[in-house]
Amino acid sequence: MPRRYSPPEGQIIQAFTFALDPTDEQSVQIARFFGARRKAFNWTLDQMKADFEHYRETGESGTPPSFYSLRKRWTAEKETVCVNDTTGEVWWPEVSKEVFADGVRGATDAYWRWQKSRSGTLKGRKVGFPRFKKRGKDRDRFSFSTGAMRLEADRRHLTLPILGTLRTHENTRRIERLIALNRAKILGVTVSRQGERIIATVRMSVARPQQSGVAQPDSTVGIDVGVRRLATVATTSEVIDELANPHTLEHRLSELRRLQRQRCRRTRGSRQYQETAAKITRLHAEVANLRRHTIHVFTTNLAKTHGVVVVEGLDAASLLQQKGLPGAKSRRRGLSDAALGEIRRQLRYKCPWYGSTLIEADRFFPSSKTCHKCGHVQSIGWFEHWTCEECNSSHQRDDNAAINLARWVGLGSVGAPVKRGAEHQTESHPAAGEDTRKGSPALVGPNNSVRSAA
Repeated sequence: MPRRYSPPEGQIIQAFTFALDPTDEQSVQIARFFGARRKAFNWTLDQMKADFEHYRETGESGTPPSFYSLRKRWTAEKETVCVNDTTGEVWWPEVSKEVFADGVRGATDAYWRWQKSRSGTLKGRKVGFPRFKKRGKDRDRFSFSTGAMRLEADRRHLTLPILGTLRTHENTRRIERLIALNRAKILGVTVSRQGERIIATVRMSVARPQQSGVAQPDSTVGIDVGVRRLATVATTSEVIDELANPHTLEHRLSELRRLQRQRCRRTRGSRQYQETAAKITRLHAEVANLRRHTIHVFTTNLAKTHGVVVVEGLDAASLLQQKGLPGAKSRRRGLSDAALGEIRRQLRYKCPWYGSTLIEADRFFPSSKTCHKCGHVQSIGWFEHWTCEECNSSHQRDDNAAINLARWVGLGSVGAPVKRGAEHQTESHPAAGEDTRKGSPALVGPNNSVRSAA
């Protein structure tokens, strides 16, 4: 069975993104590739549904869907599938085979994610059966894993199969140096549309030896995230740093509302409608970039400075499900603007880079309601300032939570912390079509039709 690529010892898989500046001809070709991937995805999904219907009618169980079997069927039928309805011309030779393969892989991966979600082996929210892709509704993208993929020596161009050499907005010297020193290897490139820009994500295997130069290797800090303060950093005895919430969306909210009202007054599909929609897209991109930059600077400094970093296992996704309460919409917007889960996500991969250790405290640990002086758990601790019922100590909620998180390792609480440090090993995930079902339930189709797992 195929397995996911595993980098050699001493190397990690890292991605670098660059905004592209394609020519008009290249822009047309990229749009064609986006559509070709959707075509292959929808064809694959249609084939899987047809197989399920055949099983329901005849009772004949076939082999479970896999990337290689469906790609082989695609290769045999693409002469009749990739035909222009108007001219009758076959257009598949104009598109890289990797684009079609990416569409087939995307459909099969989505199918197996749904199967794992049904069986309870996939973490997170339930995943539904994959749906057909539609232009304008799908996130345009395609990937290359073979062919001519290289960064040019001028550090301003990226070469891809069929598309040729594309100019990049940013200088590529950061990874071009690594390639020149044989410290990095390109594994694949994904081209996607993000708003008005075409982005190339270069996946690389990079020789990144573990750094042991943490400024304070014996320091243990706790990180409490919130909306009023984006993060509060504390040792086991005192608060040492705070990250103010930049409120990037809130500061642009009046401008966003004005543009949305302006777009509503215009005819859908008109030139002015498209211009206003582009302005809204640019505004959202600027907000996201500012928020991401602020958090990146903060998390990099933490990973480089402290030996042990403790974060709370906050279920940020559940907080966004608040409905029916007064002011729920504004609270959800504020939570989204704060990006409460982003700090933990970045620390998960940055701490191993710099030699520090990340520990995720238990999700139900009452860090805000526990007095850090006497250990009493307050019955009501949601106020910003509160007084302990046992020792009459006054606490600020965020400061108290950060100190308790820093003490998490020595508290002896029920539930082992999740460590993600230098010794952390990346989980292995099955590749598309790999059968990992040891005693798993039978395969079920989109209409709950059961298929044999054999």
